[in-house]
Amino acid sequence: MAYRFRLETLLTYRRNLEEQAQLALAHEIGVLVDQQNRLTDLRDTRLRIAEDFEERKRQTMGAPLFAFYMESIRRKEREIDALLDVIASQQAVVEKARARLGERVKDRKVIEKAREKDHRKYLQEMIRLEQKEGDEQAILRAGREDNLF
Repeated sequence: MAYRFRLETLLTYRRNLEEQAQLALAHEIGVLVDQQNRLTDLRDTRLRIAEDFEERKRQTMGAPLFAFYMESIRRKEREIDALLDVIASQQAVVEKARARLGERVKDRKVIEKAREKDHRKYLQEMIRLEQKEGDEQAILRAGREDNLF
């Protein structure tokens, strides 16, 4: 009689849910990393514009060019501020996905512990049956030996 866990289907289902939660977390982390990279790019662009502006200020600069630089710097700062808000909300999404994964892992482990307990119980029963069978065989042998004499 081979061991068969009655809740194997549930365990498989919970493993699948855990895997889906891992994939969702990986996706959300990827989105967050992309946004953080975009933030770095925006800050670098703002810095280049500011450096170029400082260099141009050393020379004679007309009002339209001055206004262009100022508006470019302000626009980059607004983009950075907006992206910081997006990153903050994405970090919250990542934390929710991480918590969901933690729940899925816990759910799976509960079933795995039940499986381990059931398997130990099965092994103990097999040992008991083998001992019982061995005892019966010893009794039968002892009975045959008594009949011979």
